[in-house]
Amino acid sequence: MKAKYRVLAADDELWSRENIRCMLPWEDYSIEFLEPACDGEEVLERIPKEKPDILITDINMPFLSGLELLDRVKEEYPDIITLAVSGYDDFQKVKGVFMSGGIDYLLKPVSREQLVDSLSKALKTLEEREAEKAVKEDSRLRETYVSSFLEDDEFSSLLNGKLFRPGKDFHVPSTKVFSEMSTILVKFHDVEILKQSYEKDVLRMSYSLKEKLRKIVGNERTIVFNYTDKVNEFVIELNATPTRLHFIADRILEAFPVEEQGPITIVLHDKATSLDDIAAVYREMIANLVTRPFGREHSTVVCTGSRKASAFNDRYTSCIESLLVDSLGKGDIGRAKTVLMETAGLDKCDEQKWSLFEVTQFTTGALNTIADSDKNSDERTYEEVQDAINYGLRSLNKEIITDNMELALSIAQGESANENNSISSQVENIRDYIETHYMEHLSLSGLAEQFFVEPSYLSRKFSQKYNETITTYITRCRMDRAKKLMEDEKNKLEAISFEVGYDDYNYFSRVFRRLEGISPSEYRKKNMQ
Repeated sequence: MKAKYRVLAADDELWSRENIRCMLPWEDYSIEFLEPACDGEEVLERIPKEKPDILITDINMPFLSGLELLDRVKEEYPDIITLAVSGYDDFQKVKGVFMSGGIDYLLKPVSREQLVDSLSKALKTLEEREAEKAVKEDSRLRETYVSSFLEDDEFSSLLNGKLFRPGKDFHVPSTKVFSEMSTILVKFHDVEILKQSYEKDVLRMSYSLKEKLRKIVGNERTIVFNYTDKVNEFVIELNATPTRLHFIADRILEAFPVEEQGPITIVLHDKATSLDDIAAVYREMIANLVTRPFGREHSTVVCTGSRKASAFNDRYTSCIESLLVDSLGKGDIGRAKTVLMETAGLDKCDEQKWSLFEVTQFTTGALNTIADSDKNSDERTYEEVQDAINYGLRSLNKEIITDNMELALSIAQGESANENNSISSQVENIRDYIETHYMEHLSLSGLAEQFFVEPSYLSRKFSQKYNETITTYITRCRMDRAKKLMEDEKNKLEAISFEVGYDDYNYFSRVFRRLEGISPSEYRKKNMQ
């Protein structure tokens, strides 16, 4: 067991020092027993370096008496717990010990029971102090995180073009100070990794990542803020040359390894602008972000203006569409899969350096074609597949995309498992699982694999049993939790969105409005009244 506390004993008599040393198995109490001191002066010399938590001192010592030592320790090191030992039952000395901050007075020869009792008092005091300190530190950090969030909220409002909000002062620094600025956009694609790293605490995550980015940039005339509508996006405004921007981008990517934070896209906008123009700059950067190569690798993109769709390769060509329609019309799902994965090359989209835009355009077109060919299936089932594919696009995960494209083909084919008596209980198990894991990334294909059920069959049986799709049920669980969290006005709406499973607040707001008929902010205001 690693020692948690340190004890220093002081006595001018060797036998007394050794008696204390050998009396207890100190390590069993998570205590490191330091080499005893011979007198008070030695104690004062050693405290700064050895930092004891508990001091056990004899009262009668040469050079510096125990009472004088206790006075010095109380004045100079008030956090140290002190115990006094003496061979005399002297009331004045006992009184002096307690006046000097000692918590106990032991008579020689000290018994094991006495020492254990006194140490228990000392350890309890230390643990109470630590608990109190932890509470204060947690409170301080929460205040820091909230303050940081409020700063982000104001810069985000500027980004959104909401420069003036009635009844609220605006604290964004003067753009006269922040003019001729370049911009860096840092987007973390794998939000699930971030959630796990920061235990779903969006405020702590935002503050920690901002601080890390600030240290990397290392420039006083720099603004770093987390775009509150997209918790995985960070904007850096700074005065820097194009060469320095690339240097900073390289340092950021080195500081966040793919295996720890997932893939990151950095978009550089080196054209000098005013902070007033940040909304237009952001839109331009997002338009360029989709040019990044698709795959689980970091990427740096240089902003060259707004991109037009014609600048990309059309991966879902009329030829591919015709081959897919023909295969689906003949019920040849194997051939349809070959068309998508091999002929079109979706299975190698990362190796062939398809852009994020091209993968998005291809999967949207292909899924629409598959859904249109299926005259019997519930369109809500394809919406579940589309949700899963969208997650794969956001996280740059090819396997999720290809698995769900294959799932769409199996749904179109009408594949189903054999009817059995266990499917009803299995569906109930899946519903129970969703109720406790709704805030995580869940999908039809993922749940089917986890519970060993064929996906399209699961989708149909779940809808039959509960009269809603799995995706709809997940969404309802999330919104019910969000409404509960809204009852506490200290909970920021953006933080609530993140906690219930959304990294994009705007998307959360749209879903909430679709289900409740009003926006999250309107709902909170209505219920507060």
